[in-house]
Amino acid sequence: MNKKKTTTRKKAAKKKQSIFARVFKTILLSSLLAAILVGLFVCCVYYGTWGKIPDYQDLREIRNNEASSLYSEDGELLGKYYVENRTNVMFGSISHHAINALIATEDVRFYEHHGFDKISMLRVLFKTLLLGDKSSGGGSTISQQLAKNLYPRQYNSRFMIPVIKIKEIITAHRLEKLYSKDEILTLYLNTVSFGEGTFGIESAAQKYFSTTATRLSVPEAATLIGLLKGPSYYNPRVHPDRTLQRRNTVIAQMVKYDYLTEEEGEALKQEKLHLRFKPLNHYSGLAPYLREQIRQDAVKFIAEYNEANSTNYDLYKDGLKLVTTIDAEMQRYAEKAMRQHMKSLQHAFYTHLGKQEPWDKEKNLLDNAIRESGVYKELKRQGLNEKDILAAMNEKKPMTIYSAYQGEVEMQMSSIDSIKHYLKILQPGMIAVEPQSGKIKVWIGGLDFKYFQYDQVLAPRQVGSVFKPVVYSAAIEQGARVDAYYNNEQKSYPEYDNWTPRNSNNQYGGYYTLKGALSQSINTIAVQVLLQTGIDATIGHARRLGIQSELPAVPSLALGAANIPLREMILPYLCYANNGISTTPYYLLSIKDREGRILYEAEPPRGERVLPAEQAHIMSSMLSAVIQEGTGKRLPNNYGLDISLAGKTGTTQNQADGWFIG
Repeated sequence: MNKKKTTTRKKAAKKKQSIFARVFKTILLSSLLAAILVGLFVCCVYYGTWGKIPDYQDLREIRNNEASSLYSEDGELLGKYYVENRTNVMFGSISHHAINALIATEDVRFYEHHGFDKISMLRVLFKTLLLGDKSSGGGSTISQQLAKNLYPRQYNSRFMIPVIKIKEIITAHRLEKLYSKDEILTLYLNTVSFGEGTFGIESAAQKYFSTTATRLSVPEAATLIGLLKGPSYYNPRVHPDRTLQRRNTVIAQMVKYDYLTEEEGEALKQEKLHLRFKPLNHYSGLAPYLREQIRQDAVKFIAEYNEANSTNYDLYKDGLKLVTTIDAEMQRYAEKAMRQHMKSLQHAFYTHLGKQEPWDKEKNLLDNAIRESGVYKELKRQGLNEKDILAAMNEKKPMTIYSAYQGEVEMQMSSIDSIKHYLKILQPGMIAVEPQSGKIKVWIGGLDFKYFQYDQVLAPRQVGSVFKPVVYSAAIEQGARVDAYYNNEQKSYPEYDNWTPRNSNNQYGGYYTLKGALSQSINTIAVQVLLQTGIDATIGHARRLGIQSELPAVPSLALGAANIPLREMILPYLCYANNGISTTPYYLLSIKDREGRILYEAEPPRGERVLPAEQAHIMSSMLSAVIQEGTGKRLPNNYGLDISLAGKTGTTQNQADGWFIG
């Protein structure tokens, strides 16, 4: 009986061992098969079945698109030209606080692994995938994230996720073989997105804190590193509370891994964000109108350089450094003064208009503006008739407009209402040039580049009385005496259809010297002087002084009937100020590549003598009289200017334009 039971137990044990052996064998074979399949899968990924993995040669030639930067002559960043707003920096130019914050938050074993952190991946596998704990974080190393930044993910199914992960691991491992840890950190911080089209730690530092990557404090560095988890969700400009919370989480990580003491961490958490937001886009910043002009010229210069040297530089991708002649401080003061003055002028203009409209006397003004608008042309393209177009353009809707007093405002307004609104807004144009060097120091092309992109410095406008110095200068060149007297009489000119010039004050009689006539801007005498000198001789004189625009051969030329851009109309005045030597204004000093190689360098213009020094001095003296006793005498008092000034005022028909050059 006992023997039988023993035999039965042995058989049962053998059966159990057999089942265990089969299970073990099945598991072993399954594991082996799985390992083989995984190995085959990895091999397929490695050899490019689902797309090529960057090889060592590709990784050696890593080159990020980098924004080109425009600097003033005194070294201030004015703006950038870019596809991606990125400025690459070296490792030594990155604050160690940013490095420490990055490692503490994103990859604490960064200096221990070779691109793949097994501990982090196991944590993700068991806590995130098996236990569903999403708070455990991701398992990607900084090197893997760099691989993702350099070669953005592209997939159309969930199956591709493991493919992409393996690609990133392989790429990260290759990066670690090619580059040092410091180089990988630098590459990462130069490529990562900080939101709002901003790439790289340098551009982010400039944008959010108006500083450089090397000067980032702990709270600033922690804020930027915190952004990496979700640039939109943690945008400090839009979501300051979220950003503050995330910043403090990063600071806590820095304490946890001994980059900060407990005391330092607690003190830093109490600080406010202290944003110094400085948007660097095509609309904002100093001298936007000049920046646009330089952009156009730079594209041309670079194309010429590429053709001549068989290179392929790109203004928007290659991190070029451009330097302009602009003085940033002068430009800043000029723009501030412009905004203040234009508000005053706009108020005076609205008061002058009263219940009238600028188009009341010029019916075509409004009609032409409507038909030239983008809205009208789009509706016309859609096939709408005139009646339906105008009906659609009269429908009120929410829109953002530019107010002469407030800047951007939200309003309910129809398209036609907005056209009427903009027709009544005055536009400024200003340029300041060193007479001797020709360097342009200030350039203002309008009120706001975002809304008014037509550059008033380049716009041909009727010049009015600012042309009169050219008339008097031509007369003096032809032998007219400065102390000779001219009769202020109103007369008609039969040979010119009985045209009769009038003085702005409608006062006639008496006699004036050339200086007196210019200072008081006497129209009757200006016409007399022009006709005595000769219209053709005056036009020839204007050409030598630099004016190339079309000049009508009529007596009204003396009163400024010609349309000439401000940039061109200043040339005679520069000549007077430069002792009779012509000056060619310029604004671009140099273009260099990342390595400092010169692609373009301006040659200082060589002026030539076009007037005797004595005559230039006479003209300067006459223009001084305009300020001291003539039409410009209010200028020093109104603006508190206790300096020597010389210049000429000018107004055009119906007060459409007001000028001052001096």
